[in-house]
Amino acid sequence: MYNQVIKLRSYTETTDDYGIPVRTVTDRTVFAGLKSIGQSEFYQAQADGLKPQLKFILSDYLDYQGEKEIEYESKIYNVLRTYRDGKKIEITVYGVDDE
Repeated sequence: MYNQVIKLRSYTETTDDYGIPVRTVTDRTVFAGLKSIGQSEFYQAQADGLKPQLKFILSDYLDYQGEKEIEYESKIYNVLRTYRDGKKIEITVYGVDDE
């Protein structure tokens, strides 16, 4: 079930020796299950102006540390919402290019 490889992406903002902002990307690779967006969830989100595309399931909610982007199959997705279900966590995402 958890046979999809995704990268959870976070950013750190620092400044260099000259005071110029430097943005560092950190990716963590985890295994996830892939689930489609339910019809009622899709239409409810559309009514609110959102476009959910995929839902990833992580077997342990501790694997998710609040990252706002996910890379899957060389495409970047923004996190729309998360839902914890016992020890698992569902992460609903939408494509950056589709905003």
